[in-house]
Amino acid sequence: MALKSLASAVALSLFLSGCLSTVPDIESPHAGSVQTTQQVANGIQSPTIDSNGVLLTPWVRSAMMSAFAMRAAHLGLRIDPNGVPVRIRITSVRSKSDAARIGFNFLDGAEWLSGTVTVGDASFDVQEDTWLYWMPTGYRSIQDVADAVGKQVANGVAMVGRMPLKD
Repeated sequence: MALKSLASAVALSLFLSGCLSTVPDIESPHAGSVQTTQQVANGIQSPTIDSNGVLLTPWVRSAMMSAFAMRAAHLGLRIDPNGVPVRIRITSVRSKSDAARIGFNFLDGAEWLSGTVTVGDASFDVQEDTWLYWMPTGYRSIQDVADAVGKQVANGVAMVGRMPLKD
């Protein structure tokens, strides 16, 4: 019986691990032109964030941009003021206070951050939430979510440039 429970837990973990991916799905109609691919390899501009009227706190912006910068450097993306423009348009965000997170844990709902990234003529969606972390810990914050989204942006830009994703 214990072996069956362990096998079930391992299978569930493997299934859910795909949900935690920081690699966005870029649909082929939005993959961009050959010129964009070549230009991304030569350099990109530092991303700009369009909050789209959504309240996005400065520390969430900072966490997202910091994670982007670290992942972009790891992937070998060159930041160049004359490079391909990268714009992150925020479509939805929900965060809660630390008191609500500690007091109500998962009963207060998930925190999330989502947006659409435009790189030249290519685009892709990014998103992350705390849903899978409610029960085990309940303490994953919007900063952790913003870090994951920043990494997704860097990975997506590298994919547009047909650059290898190194881990």
